[in-house]
Amino acid sequence: MSTLKLFLQFEGHRPVELIQVADDADPGAVLAAAATLGANVEDAFVFGGDNDDNPLNPKKSLARQGIEDKSRVHVHRCKKIRAFLNYADEQPRHHDFSPSTTVDQVKAWYVDKLKMSPVDATEHVLQITDTTDRPDPDVQIGALVSGRCDVNFTLVPIKRVEG
Repeated sequence: MSTLKLFLQFEGHRPVELIQVADDADPGAVLAAAATLGANVEDAFVFGGDNDDNPLNPKKSLARQGIEDKSRVHVHRCKKIRAFLNYADEQPRHHDFSPSTTVDQVKAWYVDKLKMSPVDATEHVLQITDTTDRPDPDVQIGALVSGRCDVNFTLVPIKRVEG
């Protein structure tokens, strides 16, 4: 029997973990692997594959849902994470994203709504509001929260050292 190697992030856990499941496994195998890594999998969902916006069907194999070797998967108890977004004097906005959505995808959505130029967008990053925490662009937003279904970001300039 062959296996699938998957990259896993889960609720409140930023590091990317490498797990292995049977190639004919269903999402329950991902939940079991996440539980061994400390994830709270009670009432949790698995996200990934062709349709990142909705959880995987627990009764279908991973392969039938677009999960291939070296795919990214995410385990979270929330089906959606509401991202609250702030920038300067702009009216705050919010949008519901899948927990598997990356920080970079959230930023892209927000700068599009702000109609920010691509040049200006490259000079800004998302920071968790009221902190100095600037998550890496490839972190899935579900990994930033635990026990809740929302996250607050502020779009801030990247500090550049000139000299």
